Amino acid sequence: MVLPARTRFCASAPDCLIIDCDEKGTDSTRDDLNPKVVRIETWTEINEVYWYLQSGEHPYKSVAIDTVSGLQTLAMNFVLGDEHARDASRDPDMPSRQIWQKVGQLMKTQITNFRNLPMNVVFTAHTRTRVQGEDEEDETIITGPNISPSVQSHLLGAVGLIGYMMKREVIVRRTVRGKKVRRKATRVRMLIGPSERFETGVRYTALKDFEYIDNPDFQELLELISGNSKEA
Repeated sequence: MVLPARTRFCASAPDCLIIDCDEKGTDSTRDDLNPKVVRIETWTEINEVYWYLQSGEHPYKSVAIDTVSGLQTLAMNFVLGDEHARDASRDPDMPSRQIWQKVGQLMKTQITNFRNLPMNVVFTAHTRTRVQGEDEEDETIITGPNISPSVQSHLLGAVGLIGYMMKREVIVRRTVRGKKVRRKATRVRMLIGPSERFETGVRYTALKDFEYIDNPDFQELLELISGNSKEA
């Protein structure tokens, strides 16, 4: 699954290990969900976590990379450091096309590695809006993961569900001391159906008629996919 950085959703997955890619985004989960978090600060560390999970000698049923945007930064730092070591005259702040290709290959390999683990796997991402289309009259604006185009294409093709999570304001009606009151509240909605504005999509038959899921919970989503939910 690909989502914007919504760490709390990841934390609702069963027995989840959240890989914090130097984002410090797990603070929002500590008070109640309290997931297991490992923070990585170098590219080498993501390899170590992968081989640990691949061994099968661990208590986790789910893993979340939070975020692939942060992971790409670690990959870039790794490649730039290697290139600078080879050529001290190279400007580390100006990555060449060759460097981007190296970063892309590292990312694609790691995305595939994690996708193939016998676990529930979630990738979150920061978002970026792009203009698509060669003809000015047919240009469209679409929001998707904030990663390089080649990595985005690989990532979106590797997963079974692509969701865009957003917050919306709703009116909640309640009875307080015998009086009916209306209050504003914030709810979370995950878009999964076809969209012209957002990168979304689903390959699971049980979800093919869903345009969105309100207040998404990972465990409930698994039940929908497996057909064991009352909503399915």
